[in-house]
Amino acid sequence: MDVDQLVESFEFRFKASGIDNAKRVAEELLAHVFDCKPLEIYTGGASSVVTPSKQFDIIRKLEPMAERIENGEPLQYVVGNVEFWGLQLKSDSRALIPRPETELLIEEVLSCRIMNDKRPATVVDVGTGSGCIVITLAKQRPDANFKAVDLSSDALELARENARLHDLENKIFWMKNNLLQRFAPASADVVVANLPYISSKDWAALNPSVREQEPQMALDSGPTGMELIEDLALQARSILVPEGMLFLEFGFDQGDKVYNCLNNLGYFDIQIKHDLAGLDRIAIATNP
Repeated sequence: MDVDQLVESFEFRFKASGIDNAKRVAEELLAHVFDCKPLEIYTGGASSVVTPSKQFDIIRKLEPMAERIENGEPLQYVVGNVEFWGLQLKSDSRALIPRPETELLIEEVLSCRIMNDKRPATVVDVGTGSGCIVITLAKQRPDANFKAVDLSSDALELARENARLHDLENKIFWMKNNLLQRFAPASADVVVANLPYISSKDWAALNPSVREQEPQMALDSGPTGMELIEDLALQARSILVPEGMLFLEFGFDQGDKVYNCLNNLGYFDIQIKHDLAGLDRIAIATNP
């Protein structure tokens, strides 16, 4: 059995189980076992690994992971890691899996005037989850001060483990907290957050691979999906310094609601940015 046959075999199984992007999942699973990039399973010598004498060991490693995927567990939890902004991060059920859309949030924060003009800026990542946002920002802007907040002790533990992987644990102040409660007035230059923004009704209708595997508290915001965004935006008005900046990720259909929320609270220079699919995804606002 060669690599192409292995990919085809697992692709067929995953499709039969209703797994989206079955071929890609099969390729990434094999890449994990072969310790290479997905494309390298075809070009990087993996073919020489799948010799008849080694097939049994390879299948033995793949089989339990494939069964977990067939049972609906996300690939990232099965292999235990995810790539975000070129960084390898641990990924498990303690926190939401980092999504590519959140990399756009990173781009906006890194390019803002405060991160490039003020030294050192104080940045608060609210609802840090896996730590993907704060770790990436700290890696890119080592001169800034960073604080990471989450209500989940498990998520904070995972975020600290990820920071440790990149020698950043002591660079970031970690805090179990409900949004920005207990923060002093005018104590942050930038607040960034990818908070839960799915309504309870929509959460109940999510694909089981998301609803039953990823933490509900990282997805479900409440009846409208806007509860946490509204609370944070209100709190940030006093926590941000004058002309400090708020960065939010939100659902594709929430652009108008987020804009109106920020406008009603008195923020100015409000911008709604699109993701790569052209959908509303990110809000940027300046504190008066």
